[in-house]
Amino acid sequence: MRLPDGVRQVVAGGLAGLVFLGAYLGLLLEWYVALGLAALAYLALLMIIGRRVPLEEIVLSDRVSAADIARAGDMLADAVRRVGRAAVGDDKPAMLAMQGHLDSLRTQILKDPADYRSAQRFIVSYLPKMVANVEAYADLAGRATGEARGRLGPLREGIVAYGQVVARIDQACLENDFNALEAEVDALAFQLKRG
Repeated sequence: MRLPDGVRQVVAGGLAGLVFLGAYLGLLLEWYVALGLAALAYLALLMIIGRRVPLEEIVLSDRVSAADIARAGDMLADAVRRVGRAAVGDDKPAMLAMQGHLDSLRTQILKDPADYRSAQRFIVSYLPKMVANVEAYADLAGRATGEARGRLGPLREGIVAYGQVVARIDQACLENDFNALEAEVDALAFQLKRG
């Protein structure tokens, strides 16, 4: 049985308390002897009850933890959902293409933590603001009338450029996977040739 550290200590402390009560009240031992037995029981229980390793401590790749991957997956899933909601009107094809690349990026990162390093700065630093800008643009595009509609053109170009950046990052992760597989195939072919 593996428990998170706090729960593990509470369980061990509760069981050690029962040992104390049983030794003091049940076996009628002196309180200090019962307390010593309870302390020994507590330490033994801490060794018996396994500690569940938190996500922050699980390292999947060089400097990438499981918590990093989970957080990136959540951020990308949220971005996919929000960009999908913003995909309306004339801009829908561009938004859906961006959404597709974000979803592909999420899938690649969850499958291969090495891809996270290629996209880490984008996900952590730029993605939240990019998605907020896409939503703000979609909101303005829905509300703008008359002369204000003319100001949407330059904004649309900037939003479409976001999609191109996401597509390049998605492609970089795919290229990373190709490079890794090609290196493994070459290494195995070399080993087979030698053996």
